Amino acid sequence: MRRNGQIAAGLLVVAVAAAGCSNSNQSQSPVSNPETHSAKMTPVSMTTNAPLDAKKSNVVPVKIGPAKFADGESAYAERNYTEAAKIFDQYTEEKPKNAWGHYMLGLSSWKAGDLAKSEKAFNEALSIDPDHFKSLLNLSRILIDQKRFDEAVTKLNHADELDPKSAEVQRLLGRIYDGQGKLDDAVMAYRNAIALDDKDSWSMNNLGFIFIGQKRYEDAVPLLTKAVELQPNVPLFRNNLGMALEHTKGFTAAAAEYKGALTADPKNAKAQQNLDRVEAVKVSHDEDAH
Repeated sequence: MRRNGQIAAGLLVVAVAAAGCSNSNQSQSPVSNPETHSAKMTPVSMTTNAPLDAKKSNVVPVKIGPAKFADGESAYAERNYTEAAKIFDQYTEEKPKNAWGHYMLGLSSWKAGDLAKSEKAFNEALSIDPDHFKSLLNLSRILIDQKRFDEAVTKLNHADELDPKSAEVQRLLGRIYDGQGKLDDAVMAYRNAIALDDKDSWSMNNLGFIFIGQKRYEDAVPLLTKAVELQPNVPLFRNNLGMALEHTKGFTAAAAEYKGALTADPKNAKAQQNLDRVEAVKVSHDEDAH
């Protein structure tokens, strides 16, 4: 059970094009049935019994029954991350030796915005199972977001030893090298990720964006085109493809991509700004042609 899917996350935002760096939620999905007795994991209602204190007339909350893993998963799947964290907090108290419980507490706490608790939970999962692959990946994401790159590399090197064919490990290494300004290493890591998984749209986007920064627009276009083909509703991909096309004088195609980004996210200010600019350039270009 050490590898269940791929995690989410952190977007690399750059002033011109708001580029993101993986964190697609691919490795952040919860794991089903972490225990051999999973058939007993029926949902539990985290309700309270409410006896009245005769003196204070206050409601006294009382836990009803043990926390169930499946109930926490359901809350997570419904994006009720705060409730999921509460359930897994209780679950890990009741089953402190279950690495998957700590992993889900870490994931839920991260989504709920409690990074300190999330990091602690992932580390607890790894203290129980040092080879817990998904905890290594998602802990590295938290460390990357905090620019604790050396610590993140240590986790990812271990993950790479466990699964040398993981595109996700390579993508996260690419994020680290990019954050450190080691662009040649970042390019190599993203290329490795794409070679391992030809549908890794986030690595394609991230590599394409590096090429935009290096003014290698012709190299960026096919990567970003493929990323958009794989995930046409990700506004970030379409905005970045629009930028690459704009710099290759493909103003009409660039405008179409900016419009696609706005369709996916009508409040995307950068896509709107880029669209306004390219349409003005396109009009001027058409007038000159006449």
